[in-house]
Amino acid sequence: MASHVLVADPNELSTRYSKRSGMGSPDSVEDILDGVEEEEDDFEERAAGRALDLGAIDRFLDRIPAREADFIRLYHRDKLKQEQIAKLFGITQAAVSYRLHRGIKRIQFLRTIPELTQLEFDKEVGPMFESQDKEILWRMYNTTCQSEIAKQLGLTQARVRHRFFRSLEKVRSVIQEDLGVNADFIEKTICYGKTSSKYTNDEGIVKNITSEELKRIKSHYLSKYYVAYTAISDKHFCILHEVKIPQFSDRGDAVILPID
Repeated sequence: MASHVLVADPNELSTRYSKRSGMGSPDSVEDILDGVEEEEDDFEERAAGRALDLGAIDRFLDRIPAREADFIRLYHRDKLKQEQIAKLFGITQAAVSYRLHRGIKRIQFLRTIPELTQLEFDKEVGPMFESQDKEILWRMYNTTCQSEIAKQLGLTQARVRHRFFRSLEKVRSVIQEDLGVNADFIEKTICYGKTSSKYTNDEGIVKNITSEELKRIKSHYLSKYYVAYTAISDKHFCILHEVKIPQFSDRGDAVILPID
């Protein structure tokens, strides 16, 4: 097993590995960990026989907080124990356990939503919205955080939230108008994968639906956006966001160097 040496500066240790940097809230990790500390052997025992395929999730690691991506690589690729990682970064084993679990939760979320590109977004969704709403939608996909977007755009969180939900409703209404099915059917079919041979149209008439029609509904050009934004709005606000405490901002980056 390769060992590691940390070449670090105070800024990176403070912002990426401090026990007081929050996970989407200003609360400290020690507060968050209250009642959830877990023995490393228990974690490894549950993971036995289910080795994490880093190749399958590598493209998601850049979208989660850097500290969690580092911990996942060290734990699952380099096979370091949680206690070793904790000593390497001067934090508790419980904090490492929490961050591993949190990182995997973020990746699980990312794997359940469609991957969007800005080029397609600008072409397919952009013309539907004015500049500010378009910015909010795209930034919400990348950050899932209302407060961060409000800060970036100089708006209130309430305004960001209102415009986000208004835009989501507009996407749904366009799908509904194009396909002639009601909102409930769209949500159940597109977002939650439920299928039925019948649906109720906007006039309240129950109609039969063929497999081809069902396929057409799921393949609507706006469906992937509706799925992604519904997932974010469904109890996943801020899932990709981490609050950091900036200190020693002129000191450079930390680097983990393997030693053969």
